[in-house]
Order: sequence, then structure tokens, then C-alpha cells
Amino acid sequence: MLNTCEEALRFVDAVGSSHVKIMLDTFHMNIEENNMGAAIRLAGDKLGHLHIGEQNRRVPGKGTLPWAEIGQALRDIHYQGTVVMEPFVMQGGTIGQEIKVWRNLVPDYSESSLDNDAKGALAFIKQVFEG
Repeated sequence: MLNTCEEALRFVDAVGSSHVKIMLDTFHMNIEENNMGAAIRLAGDKLGHLHIGEQNRRVPGKGTLPWAEIGQALRDIHYQGTVVMEPFVMQGGTIGQEIKVWRNLVPDYSESSLDNDAKGALAFIKQVFEG
């Protein structure tokens, strides 16, 4: 339905309710937006939710997205909303089948390895987002 922050902003403005916000997703922003920081700034106080993951579906810090730019843009708009990490690194299961993960994207997908990746990504994101 909506692919860019600009489209989402037009929709939110047309609805005209303070209860309707924008949800941005870094994986999809990497595909649709020309500049992630500019898109976040455009959303401004209408940004209500942020999904984070790398361009390769791995946890933040294990890819090439411009996290410093994303973190600065979030600080610029004084974002205090929810941030949800959503890596999709294993084939199979309901989600893996629905989004078409055809192969495991990490060499070790044991619970302890996935937990370590999540812990490392959380530390990375805290550092980058807090500046």
C-alpha cells in the first residue's frame, strides 16, 4: 500500500488523527528511500514505530546500513518510540516460509548463537542511537 515515508506521511495527514502514526522499517527503507536519515526526519513526530534490521536480514551491525545516519536522524527528531529488531535468518517455520527465506543466513543458528547475535546487536544499537 505505502512504500515510502512521503506516501505514509500523506496518508497520516489525510486521516488527520493523532492516533495514526508512521511505521518505518530499515530493511524496506534500504530499498525504497533515497536517504534513510531524510526519511526519518520527514516523518518527524509522526514516527510511531521503527523496525530495524540489516539489508541482508541479519541483526543490526552485521550488514552495511548507515546506522550512524539513522541514529543521528532519530536524535534529531527526539524519537522516544518503540524500536523492534527483526532479523530473519533461518529458513522454514511460518515466518521463514511467508517471507521466502530459502536458506539459513547465518552459519550457526543455535539458540546460543542467535542470543549472542541479539545481545551484540542491542549493544551496537544502543551505542549508535544514543550517540
